[in-house]
Amino acid sequence: LEQEPMLAATNDQQRSEARKAVERAIFSEVYMAALYPNQEADASRDVVLQQHIARLAEVVTPNHRDLKIPRRYQYECPWPAAQAELRRMAAFKMPADKVHCISRVSSIIMNLLSLAGDKSVPAADDFVPVLVFVIIKANPPSLLSTVQLVDNFYRDRLCGEECYWWMQFVGAVEFIKTMDYVRQ
Repeated sequence: LEQEPMLAATNDQQRSEARKAVERAIFSEVYMAALYPNQEADASRDVVLQQHIARLAEVVTPNHRDLKIPRRYQYECPWPAAQAELRRMAAFKMPADKVHCISRVSSIIMNLLSLAGDKSVPAADDFVPVLVFVIIKANPPSLLSTVQLVDNFYRDRLCGEECYWWMQFVGAVEFIKTMDYVRQ
């Protein structure tokens, strides 16, 4: 794009916007193949995980033995704003947009945890159990394929806070895969 004669008179911001527009146009054409490179096998594993999460959603509470979310953080439970934002992730096709969505989910959770009243800043040990709970209750589709999509097409661009929140999300998804259906 930098050598495109039509863009010769544009500034850096305009070229960046043009690059994003071209990326979006191309990615919208290849999205399903990129999301499910192994086609039915990828779709099937996503369905299996979604069913697992649906079963977990029936038994998981903030006091579940694997989460143990402190009572001081439970006043905003079930964190509906974070769940609603997470459910929006399926609407995005670009890996960057999916990562930005997870950053927004994380910010919502951290803001709500910060309102808990004590003067300490919530740490990862406070955040991750709530994120796990939100993922379970929202149960967004194509989780494993989404993680794979971002890993394949956006991993090298992840940096800073965005990278941190994405890694927390991936860790939470991996943790959910190991959870059992014990009601507590």
